Amino acid sequence: MQTLLTLAWRNLWRKKRRTFITLSSVMFATILAIVLMSMISGMQEQMVDSIVRNTTGYLQIQDVLYHDEPSMDHALEYGDEVKDAVAAFEEEISYTVPRIQGFSLAAKDMGTRGVMVNGIDPKKEDRMNNLSSNITSGQMFDSGDEYAVIAEGLASLLEVEVGDSLVLLGQGFQGMTAVGTYKIGGIIRFFMPEKNNTMVYLPLEQAQYYFAAPDRLTNLIIMTEDEDLVPRLAKNLESQLDPEWYAVKTWEELMPDKLAAFEAREAQVAVFAWVLYIVVGFGIFGTIMTMMFERLREFGILLSIGLKRVKLAAICMIETLAISFLGVLAGVTAGFLIVLRLHFNPVRLADELGEIMIDMGIEPILSFSIAPEIFIYQGMVIFFIALIVGLYPVTRVLRMDMVHSA
Repeated sequence: MQTLLTLAWRNLWRKKRRTFITLSSVMFATILAIVLMSMISGMQEQMVDSIVRNTTGYLQIQDVLYHDEPSMDHALEYGDEVKDAVAAFEEEISYTVPRIQGFSLAAKDMGTRGVMVNGIDPKKEDRMNNLSSNITSGQMFDSGDEYAVIAEGLASLLEVEVGDSLVLLGQGFQGMTAVGTYKIGGIIRFFMPEKNNTMVYLPLEQAQYYFAAPDRLTNLIIMTEDEDLVPRLAKNLESQLDPEWYAVKTWEELMPDKLAAFEAREAQVAVFAWVLYIVVGFGIFGTIMTMMFERLREFGILLSIGLKRVKLAAICMIETLAISFLGVLAGVTAGFLIVLRLHFNPVRLADELGEIMIDMGIEPILSFSIAPEIFIYQGMVIFFIALIVGLYPVTRVLRMDMVHSA
């Protein structure tokens, strides 16, 4: 065995050009697979993160009726039962984000517009989605302030600016009339036109007073650092809350249309991956087949002077193993460096593609994932493909006519 290993290693470097060509085909196939799959995974992670941070969070505690009928009458009482349930799992929960939300009419002079009034804790919102970084004029309020921050598109539609007053009229808790006049202290910009034309933000206590719903929330968002903990955490919270009054919803349950879109996308990615692997396999096969034809005379001479076919086939297999391993190792290393750079310096998209992503509520950048499983899985797949293709020289040696080859 030692002799076969020595011969195989010497064969590799006896014709360096041939070895480097074969090794390069495996390496570039690995790089291609890693970069493409990293991009696909990165885009999916970006979409999930955008949904979680800008809309639903990972989990929400709601009144049991709110999900089916999102009315202010179904705002939950943020009392000791909810607080104790959250405190029981504080090691798994990073932080909570309280919100109270409801539709109203916003008016300025003779102009009116339907808006979504959001009562928020500004510091907790900033931790979740860095909301205040989107302020274009004025400033974000603190918890004790009494002014509003409105979306840029809404300000344009109502022809208002910082310092003007805004009248809000809606329905509060249990049929109470919600009415209030608020000074505009800041204007905020969103990528999504829907949000940019409808959002009004008030300090949480001011919004609760406006809706006549003190100590009530429409939803309590729960954030965790590990997405894998979400299903278990949801079950644990449900066990601590009275199911007749409270419901715990994951982001998948809150956004079923988005989840269905992700599942369809995963099916498309699986098809794309198989197409990629087939193309890669044929690319490697073409290189190895070319190298094989160059060595037919060499193999014929070796067999004619007495080298057994089995040993020659074993040498070819060892060469294939070595080239596949070195090619995959080089490809994973180079692919990691490329993806790492793209991960920290994402490509910003413009024109129509960028506008499509903005309409979906996603920042128009091309994200790349650096999840370890991408590099491990793609490296293993390409190594396996290279091994399968590498069986060609072995079978050719075992069935070769050495008279004609020599």
